[in-house]
Amino acid sequence: MPLTLTVLGTASPHPGPGYLVRGGGAEVWVDAGTGTFAELQRHTDPARLSAIWISHLHADHNADLLAAFYGLAYGGLTPDAPIPVYAPGDCALGVPPTR
Repeated sequence: MPLTLTVLGTASPHPGPGYLVRGGGAEVWVDAGTGTFAELQRHTDPARLSAIWISHLHADHNADLLAAFYGLAYGGLTPDAPIPVYAPGDCALGVPPTR
């Protein structure tokens, strides 16, 4: 499978920065800017994500982590296993329950 990059948002106020990177059977959500969780769902089932990667802790790069947490934990998008979140060390995020 080739490596693909889908732009979920850019430097505009809405949606914020975010990307879906696919390759080798993996799907990684890179940066979770405001509005990108909704856009992500147009391209993949969030429960299929291999990981979430946050480049830095500015709100325009991580604001949709909360939307993702609630969607994955309580919105019927529950993954089979916890989705790893790779972020700077001072980012605290709970892990949604698994099925």
